[in-house]
Amino acid sequence: MVNTPLANRPILLRGDGINYLDLREPVRLLQDLLKRAGALPASELSDGRFGPATEAAVKRFQSQNGLIADGVVGRDTWTVLERVNPNQPPRRQAVLRLLDGISYPDLQSQVKTLQDLLKQAGVLAASELSDGKFGLITEAAVRRFQASKGLIVDGIVGQQTWSLLWNGPVEAYFPYSTLINQFNLDRIVASIPYPDMHPFARQAIPLILRECDAGRVTDRGQIAYIFATAEHESRLGQWMEEFASGWDYEGRRDLGNTQAGDGPRYKGRGYVQITGRLNYTDWSRRLGIDLVGSPQRAAEPPIAARILVVGMRDGTFTGYKLSDYISGTRRNFPSARRIVNGLDRASLIAAIAEEYYRVLQTP
Repeated sequence: MVNTPLANRPILLRGDGINYLDLREPVRLLQDLLKRAGALPASELSDGRFGPATEAAVKRFQSQNGLIADGVVGRDTWTVLERVNPNQPPRRQAVLRLLDGISYPDLQSQVKTLQDLLKQAGVLAASELSDGKFGLITEAAVRRFQASKGLIVDGIVGQQTWSLLWNGPVEAYFPYSTLINQFNLDRIVASIPYPDMHPFARQAIPLILRECDAGRVTDRGQIAYIFATAEHESRLGQWMEEFASGWDYEGRRDLGNTQAGDGPRYKGRGYVQITGRLNYTDWSRRLGIDLVGSPQRAAEPPIAARILVVGMRDGTFTGYKLSDYISGTRRNFPSARRIVNGLDRASLIAAIAEEYYRVLQTP
């Protein structure tokens, strides 16, 4: 096997070694490493041609080891290939939570592993399908397991939960952490002029950044406006359910409130305060969670963060979306209020967004 220093390894993808003959030796090395890891059958020829079989093996290896399964062999894939021990199961697992594998299919293989381990631990029924979708049944099983082991019962599968499930050391990682690492959380929180909001901001901002990262929302102006909207609507999680009773929404057909009690049942919740049976039904469909039957779940921070980011990105609230007003050097913060609620308090929210943008631009 050719011993090429990791720093000199090229990025490889399908067609290399076929269209670009100078890459045949790196592709042969890749194929040998995939065989050692058990991702490529030993009977396959290491011919230095990155074809469909090699690509499928790469995706299989990436999926099994918590990498993005895109079939492209970059530095992260090379690194894990180098250190893999074919005699032991993978021990690098993503931090998982409710909705993973549903909204983000890249995590389905990780969730399947979780579900299989929960079955082995006796907290998830053997009859349940290991479908790679982290729904309410999987979350309940995680909570049962955490309670049985004396862990914090939060339904989030992190380092300790994974280690006890595997009964051995596990390297846990955040699957969407690029944006979080780019920004200084302390600086963002310190820029908020209300000290009583700071504890809520410390929880909300990483969650929102994670959803921005997962949803490919990387424009700093858009991120700033998302923060500003969450601050205005819910004080970044301090008010996750509106104070009013909701009876003012009773009978509002434009909100889908057609049944007795719909007004208070579907009053505003979450970082962006979604309101009305129509919105709760729409987000139940989008997220695969029954928010119609359990509307209070819209106030749970991980769910609320996904609704906030995806809703503003895709224009689900009013038909207007972030890119209609904010992209690159174009930052029409005042008009962007239409994404959520007409032009109500548009100037105030625009000023908040400008401050967030200034902080996000600071090295």
